[in-house]
Amino acid sequence: MNTILTTQCDDDVGLIAKITGLCHQHNLNITRNNEFVDKDAKRFFMRTELSGVISDDFLPSLAELLPDGAELALHSSEKTKVVLLATKEAHCLGGVLLKQFEKALNIEVLAVIANYADLAPLAAGFDVPFHVVSHEGLSRAEHDQQVGDLIASYQPDIIG
Repeated sequence: MNTILTTQCDDDVGLIAKITGLCHQHNLNITRNNEFVDKDAKRFFMRTELSGVISDDFLPSLAELLPDGAELALHSSEKTKVVLLATKEAHCLGGVLLKQFEKALNIEVLAVIANYADLAPLAAGFDVPFHVVSHEGLSRAEHDQQVGDLIASYQPDIIG
């Protein structure tokens, strides 16, 4: 499994060398790397995909090499499982489904749940299960219960 290291800190000379050098010392393979410097803010940003076993002292060791206040985080590269809630508007759902398709979001859309059937063809175009839970004839509590039960059946990491 790959891990993603994100780095933000004040810009300085040699940051990439320091980060990649420590990765090498920890026997981590860099499978992808992107960096950016905001020249106006003088901030450095880097996203590094790593393979290998990351030891508990990796982040503290890296923090010692970087400018004070560096923000470091490790994230799993496993896709986050998502159930999306929708109504009639296509722009939000379409944007998320397209970004998932293009792999711009590290998510797996498990299902779309809506209170109208209007967006079923959009979800079908991305091979995503679509469920309609109509609110008609139901109290708010009854509708929420049905939606909640359906969400729970997918066991998502998050609901969007």
